[in-house]
Amino acid sequence: MLRRRTLLQGALVGAVLSGCSKDPVAPVVSPDDPFTVDGTAPVDVVVTEEYGGFAAAAYRKKYAAATISPKVTAELSDDLLPRFATGTPPDVVLSTGDERLELGKLVKDDQLTDLQQLLDAPSWDDPAAKVQDQLLPDMLEAGRFDGTQRTLNYISTVYGIWYSAGLFQRNGWDVPHTWPELLALGTDMKAAGLGPFIYAGTHPYYLLELVLTLAAKTGGPDVTKRIDNLEDGAWKDENVTKAITAVGELTKRGLLAAGTAQYDHIGSQKRFLSSKAGLLPCGNWLENEMKGLVKDDFALSVFAVPPLDASPAMPSGLHVAATAPFFVPEKAKNKAGGLEYLRALLSADVAAQVSSEFRQLTIVRGSADGLELTTALSSARDLVSAAGDQIIKWYFDTWYPAFATEAAETTGQFMSGAFQQPEWTARIQAAADKLKQDDAVTKYRRD
Repeated sequence: MLRRRTLLQGALVGAVLSGCSKDPVAPVVSPDDPFTVDGTAPVDVVVTEEYGGFAAAAYRKKYAAATISPKVTAELSDDLLPRFATGTPPDVVLSTGDERLELGKLVKDDQLTDLQQLLDAPSWDDPAAKVQDQLLPDMLEAGRFDGTQRTLNYISTVYGIWYSAGLFQRNGWDVPHTWPELLALGTDMKAAGLGPFIYAGTHPYYLLELVLTLAAKTGGPDVTKRIDNLEDGAWKDENVTKAITAVGELTKRGLLAAGTAQYDHIGSQKRFLSSKAGLLPCGNWLENEMKGLVKDDFALSVFAVPPLDASPAMPSGLHVAATAPFFVPEKAKNKAGGLEYLRALLSADVAAQVSSEFRQLTIVRGSADGLELTTALSSARDLVSAAGDQIIKWYFDTWYPAFATEAAETTGQFMSGAFQQPEWTARIQAAADKLKQDDAVTKYRRD
């Protein structure tokens, strides 16, 4: 490679000295190398989850001379904000967890590369197909800011209500198909000595997720779209009111496990997995997060949030969120290498490895097909298949994290009995109105 560069440089110098004018030699773009990667250049990868580094092996196999050793960190903000400030960010970043970066601010500051070039590139597995063709289309919108693809959200997180299929079988309980059936099941669980419903009281976003899912199933996808777009009165929508009232019935009927408001996510999940509570709202990261504590005979499974009645707008509606955003910084030293790393990450083999080892579903089509799945992952996959095009989604929690936190905390306070439904609605609507009027916050819309 070095000799070839030297020869090219010599030829160009000779042309100049002889008085000839020629255009520079352009890099050769091919389906196998759409970004014209320098195969000797190191790739700086910083991630918050181990699976974020899984594409390194595929990259090294193709570019043997490249140095690539992904760094896994739990202190992402501390590690990277100074690097962004000095214009020396990594080439690839995965931002998750409590120390995740504020994506909206990075977008506003022009710090993130447009990833449409990645989506339009030939896929790692099939040069005849684009990367975008290999992905679940509904999952790409989460990474778009004003129509531009700034992040690639890799994990398809399925939200629902988790239960022990083994416990249900031993007690003769059926999965509820409507909210009244869920309340009746809770009554049966309470009679059996279980705290029917438990959640992470110190992380009340899970409660807000439950409310919004129920509202969308009742009134359709426009319910959460209006909330995302900060439309006037969006939180006063009758479907949202019905949903928060229905969820509040868990408190009114004494169906919450004792001490729920004080548990964090790990504490509530441990109680649930020890069969001291029967139902837990959560995403399907649960199995991997609690591996080692899930007993085989527990048969961890998930069902979709049941609708309020038998005639919902979205009977198969399921909240599936594209999470785990990867991105390539605009000022990355090896931007081509960063894009190529993400192309490898979206290959079938790497996606299957993530599903197999971390028990997560990815946005790569069929990534879990043919794998031996646990009851947890297979039940989540089956829910996605059954949902079809009735996928429930919202993005305000990514666009406006401070507002989302306030809305979640208000929901937690409501469930603890601090105030009634009208005040819940008034508080969150007032916060949304204040956000809408704040010119210092960049606003986003979805169609």
